Amino acid sequence: MTKNTLAGVIAEYNPFHNGHLYHMRKAKEITGSSAVAVVLSSHFVQRGEPSFIDKWARAQMALAGGADLVLELPAVFACHNAGVFASAAVDILYATGIVTQLVFGMENPQAPLAEAADTLNGEDNAMRERLKESLSRGFSYVESRSKAVGAAKPHLAELLKQPNNSLAVAYVQRIRGMGYNVEPVPIGRLGEGYHSEKPETMASATMIRKAFRNGDAETAQGAMPQFASGLVKREMERGRCIVSLDTYWRMARSFLALNRRSAERSAEMSEGFHNRLADAAVRSANWEDLVERCVSRRYPRGRVQRHIAHCLFGLDHWTNRGLQRLGPPYIRVLGWNTKGKKMLATMRKTALLPVIYRPFGHPGSYAKTVADYEFRVSHLWETLVPSPQPRKEALEPPVMLY
Repeated sequence: MTKNTLAGVIAEYNPFHNGHLYHMRKAKEITGSSAVAVVLSSHFVQRGEPSFIDKWARAQMALAGGADLVLELPAVFACHNAGVFASAAVDILYATGIVTQLVFGMENPQAPLAEAADTLNGEDNAMRERLKESLSRGFSYVESRSKAVGAAKPHLAELLKQPNNSLAVAYVQRIRGMGYNVEPVPIGRLGEGYHSEKPETMASATMIRKAFRNGDAETAQGAMPQFASGLVKREMERGRCIVSLDTYWRMARSFLALNRRSAERSAEMSEGFHNRLADAAVRSANWEDLVERCVSRRYPRGRVQRHIAHCLFGLDHWTNRGLQRLGPPYIRVLGWNTKGKKMLATMRKTALLPVIYRPFGHPGSYAKTVADYEFRVSHLWETLVPSPQPRKEALEPPVMLY
C-alpha cells in the first residue's frame, strides 16, 4: 500500500474489547495505513439495543485503541438491518473523500465477496420469487436470501448465513453498487462469535455486557484492554451505563400495549406483527421475556428488538423509506487526535457532505429531520441511565485525545 493509504473501519464498540484491538492493529498492518477513520454507531446499535455506554465514551475507547478520527453513524441508520446499516456507514466513509480502504472482520475472509455482492446487486426475477417463497414459509430474511442465492450458486449460500459475513457482503454490495473507489479489505475474526456468552480473553461484547450487568466485572475486564475496562468503570461510577434494561422494558411495554396504531405505522412493520408485540408486552415480566415471546424463525431477536426501538423512536414507515433512499445528510465528528485533526483539515477540501460537530439542520431540511431523530434517540437513551444528562446531545463537544 502507498503512504497515502487511509483505512476506514465500521464499528459499534459496545464496548471495545480485545478482538477490536486486534482488528485495529491488523487493519494498520495489512493496509500500511497512515491513519484510521472509524464510523461508530450512535446510541442504539444494529441489533436494536441501547448501547451499553454513550457514544462519546465509545469514541474515546476508539481513539485510545488506535483510531485517529471517529465519525457518527446516526441512530436512524445504525439501528437497522444489515443493508441499511452498511450502506449508510460506507456512504459516510466515502463522503470523507480521504478513505481508500474499508477494513472489516468476517468468519471466512477468503470467501468470494465480489461475486456474492454482484449476485445480490443483480438480483433477477427468479431469485426474487425464491426469496418470496422462503419468506412465505416462515424463514427469516437472512435464511430466505441464503436459500434464494444458493439455488443458483450453492457455494454462496453458507457465506450469507453468518452475521459478520452478511455485513461484509453488504459493505461490498454498497461499494460496488455505487462505484465507490474504496478497496474492501477482509480480516479473519479471532475468538468467540458475535452472540457468544463464553468468558474468554477474546470474548464477545455480548458476554462482556452480560458480565458487567451481573456484577462480574473481573470476567468482563479480562476480555478488554485496560484502557477500555477503565473507561467502563469510570462510566459506571458516573451512573452513565445501562446496567439494567428494566426501565427500557417498562417504556416498551407501555407504548406497545397502548399505541397499537402508531406501532402498526412504524418502520418496516408488517404482517400484523404490532399485535404480537402488544400482546407480548402485556404478558411480559421483563425485557428478555418480552423479546423471547416475539422471537421466531421468521422474526429473529435482532429484528424484534429493532421493531421495538423504531416504535419508541417514533420512526414511521414512510419517513424510514425516505431515509434509506437519501442516506446520511452530513458527516458528524465525535472525536479526533492529532492525526485526526489533520484529516479534518484535508476533509474541508475533499468532503462530499457537510462536516458538523453537533446534530444540525436548517428548519424544514432533510438534515434537520435526521438531526431531530438523533436528539429524540439520545433523549431516550438518557432516560435509561441512572444519571441522565438530557442536554448532552446539544452541548457535548467532540472527544479530543492528544
